[in-house]
Amino acid sequence: MKKILLAFIASSFLTLQADWTDKITVNGYFNVEFEDQIAGDPNYRVDELASFDSDMLDLVFNIQATDNLRVAVDFSWEHGSQTEVYKGNVGYEYAFAEYTFTDAIKLRAGKMFTPFGIYNEIHTAKPSIIILKEPNSTNKMYFISDDKYEQTTLYPRWGTGLALLGDSTIGNIPFDYVIQVTNGDLSYGVDANEYDKDDNNKKAVTARIRADITNDLQIGASFYYDVMTRYEKQYKTKKVTDTNGEEVDYVQKIYTPVSTMEVNTQGVQMIWHLSDNFRFEAEYITGTLDVKDVTDFRRSGFSILPSYYILDNVNLYFLYAQADPNHSKSKDSVTNYVPGVNIEVANNVFVKMDVLNVTSGKNNTIYGGKDYSEFRAALSVGF
Repeated sequence: MKKILLAFIASSFLTLQADWTDKITVNGYFNVEFEDQIAGDPNYRVDELASFDSDMLDLVFNIQATDNLRVAVDFSWEHGSQTEVYKGNVGYEYAFAEYTFTDAIKLRAGKMFTPFGIYNEIHTAKPSIIILKEPNSTNKMYFISDDKYEQTTLYPRWGTGLALLGDSTIGNIPFDYVIQVTNGDLSYGVDANEYDKDDNNKKAVTARIRADITNDLQIGASFYYDVMTRYEKQYKTKKVTDTNGEEVDYVQKIYTPVSTMEVNTQGVQMIWHLSDNFRFEAEYITGTLDVKDVTDFRRSGFSILPSYYILDNVNLYFLYAQADPNHSKSKDSVTNYVPGVNIEVANNVFVKMDVLNVTSGKNNTIYGGKDYSEFRAALSVGF
């Protein structure tokens, strides 16, 4: 009887284990980097002088809860995360539930990447991209500055809300699409969490469509729109009674709406495989920021990336990118040119090396005409 009971328990455990492994898949990425400034003002980029960076460990879980319902979660640990001393960053890049009605109609709910352009949904997946880092001109940094309005990015990295997506064909042309509604970005002066609640009743809308015109050519277009309320934060002190019955000062934060900010961004992209060895990629992004009764201006950026396999595992690339944070301001553009190489030293193991060269106009609020160059290297592992 004891043997039968043990056999039954073992059989049940193995069945449960098989069911669990059938429903959950785990993938991820690992990336470590090295950066060394080789030209320019030595006091300008001091955080990147011959520095190693424990850039990222990223784990992706896909749970097939039912035949039609998938839950996807991406956990990341960045820059040597050590929370007890407030170093690095720990978080989840996305966590959403996706219900599939058909291949052409799927519904997502949760925290998601903003589906804009080529890189935003894959910027954490370093082994899957050719270059060492995604172009700043169309992705992030050159639209963040000391200017309180220029630092508004063209679209946020993430959003919490709903998305309708799918893939289908028009004639013989396959395409995929996403339409996403989220809380959007928070305005300045607000201490809140946009993944928890919005700070106004306007919702952000993102849309993207990509079509495979031929087996070798894909084109796409993206759109993002949001209206934010700009607040000013003030502090008001009042007397309150504490738990000991003593009167103490209580500082209250008061948010006063002062204006609205309308963000409107569009982008186009192309990926073209001209041959088995030669690939050409390009992206252009532009948009306006309209701050009622204060300012309005247009900003734009583009990137061009040809790459060529000189051997089966050695890929040479050259990234040329430029950003204009404010078309109303002269001599404020930033230009990057980045020659590099991507070597697949083993299956899904990549060594990347490049030289980032940055030049800027004298009126750029980040760089102020101070040019520099740095050597960069990375080890990227996918699993």
